[in-house]
Amino acid sequence: MTDKEFLLKIIDDQNQFWSEEYPELSRDEKVKYWLDSTHKGMRTQREALADEYSEFSKKWYDHAINVEPDFDKIFKEAVSNIGFEFNWEEYNKRIQG
Repeated sequence: MTDKEFLLKIIDDQNQFWSEEYPELSRDEKVKYWLDSTHKGMRTQREALADEYSEFSKKWYDHAINVEPDFDKIFKEAVSNIGFEFNWEEYNKRIQG
């Protein structure tokens, strides 16, 4: 498999997840998905860049609300279980671009 084929496979897998698998998740599974994804992303960003909020951007938020119409409510519920105090002010600043 070439590098290009590999990258196209990743994109195809992501598209399949968002169009076929994610919509079939229950609300609780969606909350868990966003909790796990956010926790892992923030931890990774903190370790790599010392800025855990660098994972959030307008582009990221636009994608999130595109794939999940009820994103704001689900994300708020997910973050309430993240295990540390989430800085909503910093988050809102990042997603506004």
